[in-house]
Amino acid sequence: MTKTMKYLALTSLTALLLTACGGSNTDSQTTTTETTDGAATASPSLSPLSGLPSGLGSPIAVVKIDNVSPARPQWGISAADLIFVEEVEAGLTRLAAVFNSTLPNKVGPVRSARISDLDIMEQFGTPAFAFSGAQKKLLPTIDQANIVNASHGLNGKFYTRQVDKSAPHNLTVDLAGVVGSLTGISGAKDMGWTFSDSPVIDGVTTKSFSAKWPASRVGAEWDSTNSAWVIALDGTPASDAVTNQPLFAKNIIVQYVDQVEDSGFQDKNGNKTPLIKTDGSGTAVIMRDGQRFEATWSRPTPTDPTSYMVGANPYVFATGQTWILFLPKTYVVTFDPETSPTPGS
Repeated sequence: MTKTMKYLALTSLTALLLTACGGSNTDSQTTTTETTDGAATASPSLSPLSGLPSGLGSPIAVVKIDNVSPARPQWGISAADLIFVEEVEAGLTRLAAVFNSTLPNKVGPVRSARISDLDIMEQFGTPAFAFSGAQKKLLPTIDQANIVNASHGLNGKFYTRQVDKSAPHNLTVDLAGVVGSLTGISGAKDMGWTFSDSPVIDGVTTKSFSAKWPASRVGAEWDSTNSAWVIALDGTPASDAVTNQPLFAKNIIVQYVDQVEDSGFQDKNGNKTPLIKTDGSGTAVIMRDGQRFEATWSRPTPTDPTSYMVGANPYVFATGQTWILFLPKTYVVTFDPETSPTPGS
C-alpha cells in the first residue's frame, strides 16, 4: 500500500469513527453541545457537500449560472459548496452551482435549465432549483422532476436585473429569500464523503491544468499562499462580482462521462442540446493540495450520491468548494507538468 493509500484509509477510518460516535463527517471540525446532565455530545452541523459549517440538514439549492464572457464576473458563486461544469449547445458550458452551507442574497447571472441538470440534481433529494426558464418542450419534464421550482417565472419578486451587465447576462436571484419562501426542499444528507485539511501526499505535482470543450475552457493554477486552486475561465483568472476576490477551489474533479450529442432538445438557433450521463461509473482525475490523482467514480442509480475512489480507498476532500467538470473521454485536458494520469483510461 502506498503512503497515499495509507493516508486516505486512515482519514476515512477517523471519519467513520466520528460518525459512529454521532459526529460530523469532517475530522477537523466536529462541534459539541452539552446535554442537561452535563455530558458533552457531538453535534453534526457541517455541510456534507463541502465540510463547511452550517450545512447538515439545511436546504440544498441549485442555481443555473451563465458562463460566457459577457456574464463574467459572476455574482455569488464563491459561496457555493459545489460547482458543476456542463456542456450545453454549440460547445459552450454553463455552471450548476450547488449551495448548502450559505445561501447568498445575490447569485447569478441566472440562465435557463437543461435536461442534464435534472439528472445531476437527483442525487440531492429534492433541491430548490433556480433558473430563468427553459425550452418549451422541456418544461413538462421539469414539472415532473423531483425538485422544488424556484424559477424566475414562478418567483419573480426574488429576481433582479442588474444594471452593470446587459440582458440576458444580468439576472440575479436572492437565493436566501426564494428558498425561505418555499416548502418541501430537501435538507442536506450524508453523501458518504469525508473531509480533512491534512495535506495529502504521493500525488503528481501539478501547477496548473486546462480542460477544453469545443467553445469553452476551464482551468486553474495552484496558489500555495491560499492553499487553493485559482479558477480560470476561457484562460482568464475568474473572480466573484460580490466579493471582488478570485474564485478559489479546494478540490477539482475532472470526471470523464458519456455524452449523447442530441438529447432531443435544441436551442432557438437549432443547436442540439447534449445529454450528459452522470450516473453509472467511469474514471476521473482529482486535484487538491497542488497534486493530482488517478481516480474512479461511481453512481449506480440517479438517486445515489456519487462516490470517488483513489485506488481502493474513498477520496478524502479538502474542506471547501469543489468544482466537478463533466467531459467526454475524447476531450483534451492538459496538465503542467505534463506527466499525468491517462485521461479516460
